[in-house]
Amino acid sequence: MKKTLIAAAVLAAGQPLLSVADELEQITVTASRVEVPKKEVGVSVSVLTAADIERLGYSSLLDVIRTLPGVSVSNNGGAGKVSSVYLRGESNFRTLVLLDGVNIADPAAPQVGAQFQHLQAVDIERIEVLRGPQGMMYGAGAGGVINIISKKASEPLRAQLGVEAGRYGTRKASASLGGSRESWDYGLTLSDFSSDGFNSRESDSSGERDGYNNLSGSARLGYQFSENFSVEGQLRHTDAESGYDGCYDASFMPTNACEDQFAQTSYRLVGNYRQDPATHELAVARQQIERDSIAAGQSSFAVDGAVAELNYIGSSALADGQLLWGTEYERQEFSSVYSEQDIDSLGLFAEWRGDLADKLFYTLGYRRDSLETEHHNSWRASVAYPVLLGEQQQLKYRASFGTGYRAPSPYEISLNLAEGVEAVGPETSRGYELGLEYQLAELLQLELVYFDQEITDAIFYDFSLGTWGAYGQDDGESQSEGIELSLAGQLDDSFDWYLNGTWLDAVDTAGEQRLQVPQRVYNLGVSYHLFGDRLTLNGNWQQVEDRRDVSGAMLDAYGKLDLNATFSLTQKMRLTLRGENVLDEDYREVAGFNTTGAAVYAGLQLTL
Repeated sequence: MKKTLIAAAVLAAGQPLLSVADELEQITVTASRVEVPKKEVGVSVSVLTAADIERLGYSSLLDVIRTLPGVSVSNNGGAGKVSSVYLRGESNFRTLVLLDGVNIADPAAPQVGAQFQHLQAVDIERIEVLRGPQGMMYGAGAGGVINIISKKASEPLRAQLGVEAGRYGTRKASASLGGSRESWDYGLTLSDFSSDGFNSRESDSSGERDGYNNLSGSARLGYQFSENFSVEGQLRHTDAESGYDGCYDASFMPTNACEDQFAQTSYRLVGNYRQDPATHELAVARQQIERDSIAAGQSSFAVDGAVAELNYIGSSALADGQLLWGTEYERQEFSSVYSEQDIDSLGLFAEWRGDLADKLFYTLGYRRDSLETEHHNSWRASVAYPVLLGEQQQLKYRASFGTGYRAPSPYEISLNLAEGVEAVGPETSRGYELGLEYQLAELLQLELVYFDQEITDAIFYDFSLGTWGAYGQDDGESQSEGIELSLAGQLDDSFDWYLNGTWLDAVDTAGEQRLQVPQRVYNLGVSYHLFGDRLTLNGNWQQVEDRRDVSGAMLDAYGKLDLNATFSLTQKMRLTLRGENVLDEDYREVAGFNTTGAAVYAGLQLTL
């Protein structure tokens, strides 16, 4: 397989497949936790801007990120239902998700991961997805990083209102207010999404709809004491209720009258100090999740979880490079009526960014994490070699190698303690990638990446352990290797297009294809502007192939077309019309669970 993938990469590199960048020189912050010009970055980072998110038109961030290379998604039956995000074939509990700097993983889940199905695409400025093992920079659970950054107004006042309605009794309303004045800046956002939904499970013959309600709000306040010192505080809260099928009531009888209640609250206070040539950032954050499963009107399983963090990051220009260093303390808490468990960890890290004659850019980083029972070391190295081919053309070669790990979750530890079986230890990961990028001003750009990564000592649920089963660890290595190709183009000022594809070979320790992970995913998107950009027509086609369900059976391949149109009545008023699965494809992301049919949604947006 490896020889085939490398041969395909070489072949593709020789073809004139190119794509467009938003700018000739982008800046990324996720790769090294400080601002770095994209030409100097030696790792894989995908970026979606506010304009990209607006063009796609989706309500859920889950649908937004599934258009990126290396990303695939599974959803159990509609809005708000249990969902998984796979990054290069790895599950969401191996992916760190940050929302305005806060780790939003759910420590009350069996395997800690973000509840991505509850994130709305409202007031988001930027999404950066860092692919590959990133334990050196971000610690446990960072087999990849999804960094979500909300909008921050630079003008004195910015206010937006939006409403949308459509099939399945779907209704959405949002409002945001932000601005800056003298040394103060602030932001407020509120969104209310509800849908009657559809029958999520195929086995439910009642035809009962499984609806979803999501009320989310956030507030931010910042103050600039001087040119060198600023502070910012933020608060975010989400309340969600989602109906689903297939639970058990108090008498242990099966029922489809099921509801998942979810509440998440996060706080963060951060201070930034700059005194050339050094910068310092100190942040304290806490997020708490409360979940309750309701069966036939009664609570069947309630759990609480919390993540508390204290982070410090410093950087300084030294000689011909930059030194980044930091420390992070994290405490994860889990509690239910059956057990309580918490985990503490402390990490120290440093990375050197340098260059050779301003032509070859490299990084070397090391991290030491201290867990309650053991220590873990991670490191990462990367190199980028950009070559100017002309005034507006650039070719870049890059490579990176990194390691990471995932600590056992509080639930995994507590379950094994209760059963009296052997405790589980951390999973470890390592991976490398080789990349080629080509850019021609704002007209054309290509990114081609070959990657190979492995997981050792993977934690899995074993029914043979204990009385009811417990967690064990694989003795071997699971592997994920493949190719990511991203390209796009701008034919003129009115027509843009993009195409990306992921060819994956993801296998478990027995060499069998990993379940639920598609081996091939393609996205094709177009955007056409008319009447001086007053009317914009957008479309995204996604093709998903070669997936096995939890039983090992092959799922059918499918293609889904989504369309989105916006029309500006005035500079402050805009109409939207969005169609999802407009060809009414009958497909399944998870065996036994229905998906949306053809649906149309219309909306109005006001900017005040």
